[in-house]
Formats: sequence, structure tokens, C-alpha cells
Amino acid sequence: MHYFITSQIDTYTSAIEIAEIQRLKLFDDLDQPAAIVTRNYVRDAAQVWNQLGISGRVINLFQYFQGSPDGPMPTTQAVLKQATDVPIENNVGVVDGKTRVKVSTYGDELYYIDYLDKWGFTDRRDFYDQNRLAYSEYFDDSSRLNSRIYYTQSGEPVLTFRYHGGPDNQAILSLIMLYHQHQHLQFDDMDQLMAYFLDCLAQADPDPRFYSDREDVAVVPFQLMKQPAKRYIILHSTFTTNAKRDGEFYPYVKKIAHMTDKLTGIISSTTAEAEDVHARIPGTQSYTVPVSYIPNRQFAKAFSTANRTPGQIIAVARVTKLKQLDHIINIAIMLHQKLPEVDLKIYGYEDSTSDAKTVNHLHQMIKDQQADDYIHFCGYVQDLTEVYEDADVLALTSQFEGFSMAILEALSHGCPVVSYDINYGPGEMVESGVNGELVAADDIRSMYEKLLALLTNEDLLKTYSWQSMIPLNQFSEDSVKADWLKVIEGV
Repeated sequence: MHYFITSQIDTYTSAIEIAEIQRLKLFDDLDQPAAIVTRNYVRDAAQVWNQLGISGRVINLFQYFQGSPDGPMPTTQAVLKQATDVPIENNVGVVDGKTRVKVSTYGDELYYIDYLDKWGFTDRRDFYDQNRLAYSEYFDDSSRLNSRIYYTQSGEPVLTFRYHGGPDNQAILSLIMLYHQHQHLQFDDMDQLMAYFLDCLAQADPDPRFYSDREDVAVVPFQLMKQPAKRYIILHSTFTTNAKRDGEFYPYVKKIAHMTDKLTGIISSTTAEAEDVHARIPGTQSYTVPVSYIPNRQFAKAFSTANRTPGQIIAVARVTKLKQLDHIINIAIMLHQKLPEVDLKIYGYEDSTSDAKTVNHLHQMIKDQQADDYIHFCGYVQDLTEVYEDADVLALTSQFEGFSMAILEALSHGCPVVSYDINYGPGEMVESGVNGELVAADDIRSMYEKLLALLTNEDLLKTYSWQSMIPLNQFSEDSVKADWLKVIEGV
């Protein structure tokens, strides 16, 4: 069995998880049994998997030990009657004039129930998933988490997480206890538990093959595993901090470089990065397999430019410093002065929690330049098909990329691309004068001039759109299947 490992698949499915879902289809076509493995607990994950068409194809660590729900979902009233003997009215239970129970719902279902002591402190909070008790949290006198207990479907404790106080009153995980196969087991952290979980999968499988799509989830567990299994690292980003062969390794890549005896191979999305990885980490096999692919039928599709919005530029990027969206914003402002129809739409998560400075700076730039009416942050959109087929051009101004699925998706829908010529990805998909333009990294002036020339030449836009797929044969469904066969067969 082939296992694609990630952190979680939730409502906000990221590019990595979308790539895993697409990979399932490829492996099905190759008659290779495959599943996605997730580490984190996510409420309502089963509903999300169903919506994504992957029900029965995901193995979650917590669900593995807790078991899967069986039978119809119990009613909220039935659960409440069993959960407490305190009468509940308007989601509150009162005893002797004091609130002792609080009920929080999510739609028609229970979300969690708080149990308060006689002084009004929350001692325990029970969380529910599909009206089934999933886990409980216990708190100390400072309202700090000290225990989290996960239950089997029959309500028996199976996983206990213990916490102790740390700086700024933060709870720090100190011990994990698991009851499994009639044994009481202890782990210091999630990496050790994850390694045990992967060992359980490997032990039950005659030919286990694990693929780490997120380094923080599987690299250390790969080191800690005891069962024999083939283990691959899939690089979704650059392996050095400056995206150059001689650059400094990211911390997780340093670990990878010192554990080649534990690895079967390292998979990169581009030929250029695979060659650089092999040069820097020669102790393991290096493969090239694009992180995404174009369905074969898409190559026969004829693209029309008649319905595209003149002057529509799009950028598809998470709103972080690395993506250098200030470049395309400044370029759009300059273009708008010459071409009033120019409009820029930016699609992607705004990481205000991790990169608030960049998010705030970009919004302030637009406000200061009074550009709100033609530069827009459109947030995350799962399916960008209509966006790609409406736009005149996609612009990419990142410092570097691991691949750039946005470029591949745009070109596969006939949307030309103007991109910085950076490692890794753009140079293997965009051919200047054929389906777009490559300009020197960080050369804002050249990017502006290329976009201006393209937006003022309707015939050239049409030509680039018609020719968008010409350099992309290596990213076809059949080609990527062949790449995966090389990995599977160890070629």
C-alpha cells in the first residue's frame, strides 16, 4: 500500500492536500493501492472527506485508535440526557442559582459541553463529533489545560495527553499515554506517537510505502520507526533558503541529509531541483515527479479569448512576504495609469496570523494609492477555473517557488503567464514567446514592460493563449503516471 502523509484535510484544503487527492486518482489508474494518512484530529473531517470524494481513502491517527463511528448519529437530546443529570434550558444547566453546565452547539449538533464547579470555574469540557463524545479537556485553577482524553466509540479512554505550565501561562505537552493492543504505552511527543502509528500500518502491510508530503509531520517519525518500510520525502518547497544549489539547508532538510539510510528516495517537482538535491544529498535516490498534472483531455481543449475580461491580471499566491505581492501591486498601479481597464485580483489566504505585517502593509499600499477600485484581495477560492478562463494574464513575482501550481493551472486553462525566472518551476512551464514571458528575478521594470506589451497586443494574447499547452507535455496525466512508475519500480 502507498500512504501519502500530511497533517490534515479540512474545509480549507491546501495545494498539498489537493495534490494528494489527485495522486490517489493516478495511483488508482496504475492499479496501485493508496490512501492518505493524516495526523491531526479535525472535527467533522468525515464530512469534508465525503465532500472531496475521498471517503474511505483517509487513515487518521486519532480515528485509527478511537475507531470509526458505527450506526446512526444519536440525537442531541438523547446525548444531553446521558451526559448530565442537570436539567438544560436554553443550553444552560443551573443548580441552586448557579450555572453548572453550558452547552454549545454547531448547527443542530453538539459542539461541546462545559462543566463548571461550584465557584464557577470550568473544570471539564467535552467535545463532540456527529453527536458522539470525541474527547474531554480538563483545566487547572488558572484555566490552563492540564489533560486531554480521547475516547473509543464505546466511550473508553484510549489516548491521554498531559500538559504542564510553561511561559506566559501556556500549556506544554509533557506526556502522551496510549492503551493499544492490551498495552499501556507512553510517548514524549507527537513525533513518537506518529512513528508508532506508522509502525502499526507497516506491520499490517506486506509492502508498506510511505510518502511524506509535509516534513513537520513525518521526517522525525521516519527516523523513529522500527518496522521496515520504504520511505520517501516529497519536496513541495525549495530545499535551501535561497532556492539555489549551494544555499543553506532548511532545518528539516538538514535532518533529511543525515538520515539517508532511513530513506528510499527524495521526490522533487522539477528536474532542476531534483538535480540540485542529488548534488547536495547524494546518499539517496533523487526523483522528479511534478506535484500536479494536467488531465489528458485538457490538451484537446480549444481556448477562446473572446470572453476574457480585457486588462484582467490575476495573482494566485498566499499573502506572505515570500510572494512579493507588493511588486505586482506597484506594477498594476503603473499599468492602470496607461490602461484604465487594468484590474488586479489576488487570490490566496491572507496569513494575518503569521505575517500580519505583510498583510497590513499591502492593504495600506493600495489605500494610499487610492487603488481599491482596481486592486482586490479575493481570498482563498478552491476552484479557480472560471478565474483562469476570465483573465488576460497571470503574473508571478515570488522570490522563489517549489513548483507553482498556479502557473500550471493557468496555462492549462489558456491563461498566459508573465513570471520572474526563478527557481523552481516557471522555467519548466513558461517559454518566452510561446505561452508567456520570463523576466529576470525582481526586475519590476521588465515585468511592467512585458505586461504592458502583452495587454496592448490582442493578437499576441490570443497566440499565447492558443499555445499555452505547447511546453507542458511533461506535465500531462500520462507523463506524470510514467514518472510515478519510475518511483514505484525503483528505476
